[in-house]
Amino acid sequence: MVVALVGATVAALIFVGFLFVEWKKRRVYSKYMDKIAISIGEETGAPPLYIYERLRKKLNELEQRVIETERERRNVFTILNNITDPIIIVRGDGVVTFSNIAGRDVTRPGVEGRKVYEVVENYHLLEMFEKALQTGELQSGDISLAVNGETRYYDAKIVPIKLDQESERYIIVLHDTTKEKQLDKLRREFISNVSHELRTPLTSIHGYAEALLDDDLSNKDLVRRFLGIIESESARMTRLINDLLDLEKLESGEAKFNFTIVDMYQVVERVLSIVKPIADDYGVQLTWACEGEKLVHGDFDRLVQLVLNLVDNAVKYTSIKESGEKKVIVSCYETEEKVVFQVSDTGPGIPEEAQRRLFERFYRVDKARSRKVGGTGLGLSIVKTIAEKHDAKIEFESKVGEGTTFRVIFNKPKLVKEERDDASI
Repeated sequence: MVVALVGATVAALIFVGFLFVEWKKRRVYSKYMDKIAISIGEETGAPPLYIYERLRKKLNELEQRVIETERERRNVFTILNNITDPIIIVRGDGVVTFSNIAGRDVTRPGVEGRKVYEVVENYHLLEMFEKALQTGELQSGDISLAVNGETRYYDAKIVPIKLDQESERYIIVLHDTTKEKQLDKLRREFISNVSHELRTPLTSIHGYAEALLDDDLSNKDLVRRFLGIIESESARMTRLINDLLDLEKLESGEAKFNFTIVDMYQVVERVLSIVKPIADDYGVQLTWACEGEKLVHGDFDRLVQLVLNLVDNAVKYTSIKESGEKKVIVSCYETEEKVVFQVSDTGPGIPEEAQRRLFERFYRVDKARSRKVGGTGLGLSIVKTIAEKHDAKIEFESKVGEGTTFRVIFNKPKLVKEERDDASI
């Protein structure tokens, strides 16, 4: 009896202990559920299943936000990488956290994660970065960097951004001003060249006019010679101004083009009728090979201007060659898709270092020689512009002492190609 009572008591105590443990667990669980309920904006005491469902929805929403944030981050990086200006983001400790593709082109390899001092090769830019660190103010200035073996110029800006009390970023933005610098240089050269080209004949005209005024004009031969020089210099000024105005109209799009189907044979024939007497006077043998129709889509008068410039140049520069044969060959031929006009001469040739600047305004390989033949320094610029307006490609090859060949390559008119294709079927 006593044993049974003791056993029942022990069992009761165990059961009570079990109930207590379960109660403790439920209480902890209840508190935990209440905390979850509060964290998701629900009231305490809500059914666990309801809280679970609400929590699941909240987690799904959070996951969507994370995905959206990651998508936005990738979009921002894509945008930054497609910006052509170099952009580099640096922490306050000098470590680069981001560089767009353009930024990697102007820094040493492996830019991200390295100190800005290790990857940027411009003292002035690093000095600007130090100043931005010290003052917390925007810094700007002009710098130059070597990019793929070429010097490029940039307008540099360093923008400090405070993220919070303990962290900041410094955004380095480099705007490429190389083209603007080159255009500014060309503008200054152009003004200088125009001033010089106009001043030279004006000085000559003024000098000889003054001499005539001071003379008693009794020496008819001297007067005639002085007036001839004045007339020649005036004509030179007129040519220069006409070429300038013509080039300006061509480049600005003001010049009118009357595009039709043009036979290059007729263009060459017209030009040779003008240049042949000049070539004979200069002792230059001028020959041509252009048989049958060579049709292009173009403006007849402008094509005459293009061909005349090239042939006239070839004749005049070949004429001043000191020794050897003086010969200019004009030809035009066609391929399946193209019509090619070509001028070859046995003149002095063009030095290699001068060839890349050949089509620049007022550029002359030999200034004294150019003035001797009466050039304005604008002829090849006009030729290049007319060729571009005709969607034609111009190329040349030259060797000092052997001569030069210019080639203008036109596309065949579509209708002509179709007719020729039909005829071959």
